[in-house]
Amino acid sequence: MKKSIAELVDELSIVNGKLYHLVEKIQSKNFDKSDAIKLQDLNSYRSQLKNAINEYFNERKEIKI
Repeated sequence: MKKSIAELVDELSIVNGKLYHLVEKIQSKNFDKSDAIKLQDLNSYRSQLKNAINEYFNERKEIKI
């Protein structure tokens, strides 16, 4: 099942919020290795979502995956 543009944007906003909180946690130096791994995974997923949105609008893809 292909996701609608609304679903992609919704997921992107949720991922951005999660990334924001993880970055805050890491910058406060109150984190462990699993937080750093989550940050990398979420950043990769964010790139996938952005690429899917760009594909929907026939825009150039981002390579950061």
